[in-house]
Amino acid sequence: MLALLLAARAALTFGHSMWAWSLNTQRFLDPWLGWGSWTLAALALVPPWARRIAPWVARAGDAIDRAPARSMFLWAVAAGALAWLTPDRVWFVGDFLMRQGLVREGESPAVLFPQALPLDILLHYHLPRYLTGTALVDANGAARILGALEAAAMGALAVAFARGLELPGSARFASAAVLLFGGYLGLFTGFPKAFAELCLLVACTAVFGLKVLKQGRGLLPLGLTLAIGVALHRAALGLLPAVALAFGLWLAERGRRGAWRRREVLLALAVPLAALAVMVPRIVAVVARWDTVHFTPKTVQLEGGVLKAALAGARPADLANLLVMLSPLSVTIPLLLPGVLSASDRAEARTRRREGLLLGTLALPFLAVMPFIHPAQGLFRDWDDFAATGVAVSLLAAWTVAHAIRLAPHRVWLAVAVVAGAMAPTVQWLAHHRDVERGLQRVRAFMLEPPRRTDAERGTTWDYLGLRYFALERWDAAAEAYANAAETAPTSRILQQQAMAETMRRRYRKAQQLYLKMVVVDPGNVFGWLGLGTTSAHAGDWAEARRAGHELLRLQPGNPDALHLLEAVDRLEARSRPSP
Repeated sequence: MLALLLAARAALTFGHSMWAWSLNTQRFLDPWLGWGSWTLAALALVPPWARRIAPWVARAGDAIDRAPARSMFLWAVAAGALAWLTPDRVWFVGDFLMRQGLVREGESPAVLFPQALPLDILLHYHLPRYLTGTALVDANGAARILGALEAAAMGALAVAFARGLELPGSARFASAAVLLFGGYLGLFTGFPKAFAELCLLVACTAVFGLKVLKQGRGLLPLGLTLAIGVALHRAALGLLPAVALAFGLWLAERGRRGAWRRREVLLALAVPLAALAVMVPRIVAVVARWDTVHFTPKTVQLEGGVLKAALAGARPADLANLLVMLSPLSVTIPLLLPGVLSASDRAEARTRRREGLLLGTLALPFLAVMPFIHPAQGLFRDWDDFAATGVAVSLLAAWTVAHAIRLAPHRVWLAVAVVAGAMAPTVQWLAHHRDVERGLQRVRAFMLEPPRRTDAERGTTWDYLGLRYFALERWDAAAEAYANAAETAPTSRILQQQAMAETMRRRYRKAQQLYLKMVVVDPGNVFGWLGLGTTSAHAGDWAEARRAGHELLRLQPGNPDALHLLEAVDRLEARSRPSP
């Protein structure tokens, strides 16, 4: 399977289709970086070469058990450094531009994101506003600092999870690598939204849940994980089944003879219950008011209902792409899981089943809801909505792969291939978002190449391209992007942006036509009348320029821009007349 994935990534480098967008990232990378990382992953599949590396992997895995604190520190530093050195400069994912602009402009989060919960607002509005107030960093820098720290936490959690599995060195190292290296690492490179912290909470649930099952300890941090989650984002309710399972198994096995009455156990139960009591009513209100757009938008009705819409059009391919992008080794789970569960090692069979039950219960709610979420900007762009799902699946993949390696000691060198198979595509994914030019090429290919996207996806994606090209002063590309956006979303804002781009290209007649459309759509738009007057003056259409100026004065008597425009029109018209 690893070889097939690697071959597909190589072949798709030369394709011109976006059906398999999770596997063609290499097409939009610097060739040296893309093929260099691909070659290293390919070498890891060559047994003689992998066997030379295998002892190093085994020793690193043994160190996780012998020196856990040092290993957690080293992995944390490495993960944090990776996130810091690969900042997201494309700003395409989710609400990146809106969230960053919110912090920069200081507008109240209740205006753009009234559904945000308290901890989300604290971490992604108040904290960055405080940091930017020091004048040491801007909005993006504040988000990157937080992201690097959270990536470091993910590195430490990967080690803690691997140690909790209690497997031999190579298998232990491979499980840590599979968990750490997923597409969700991209959320720690500057994306200012709660889904990044939710990824950490999913990993925490697995780490503390395993400790509860195997050692009878960890109830309080597990309860705190759920409590923090429901104060962060409504999707954290997906953690509840796994947390309840861990608590239930503990009570069934260790809660006898009044053990549940101990102070720490009661506190561990009280904290999440109190948090749920406070936050669930607010979460229900948020879901009822705002999440209908995600679960039952108009497209769902047009496509025949919830079930038909779940897998309509290109959605099956996009959902599969999401899983592979977020968890590169997720495809190995159905292949390896039967063998892992049927292994005849009776001494560990019960422990292995309980581990699998916990991790499966953790992943199931996120996977079950996945087909029914319809992000406003499409699965390709709003993949952050599914990042927590990716972590849950990676936990299951890490557990499955690690046990498969343990059960095949004569092929321990495969741990090297597993590590490379997770690391290479994730590093490519991070590097891709660091490169603005190639990142925009990929977004453009998504619009121009098959499959054809829905009108909603096309409108929002072309709008994004227009914004980014305009900021980069690439006026021709910006005008083209806005023209495409206007085909499906001819709002006054889109028309205004397109007109501004055409003005920067000195195509005043085209800009004039766009402003005319704009004031027809929105007759009270002051900027539209001012733009119409200005472009008409540049085009030498004095009558239209005067009409726009007078209309602007009607809307805003004494408007200085309108007065200046009318004076300029009189002066320019006088100059244009031939001398007597």
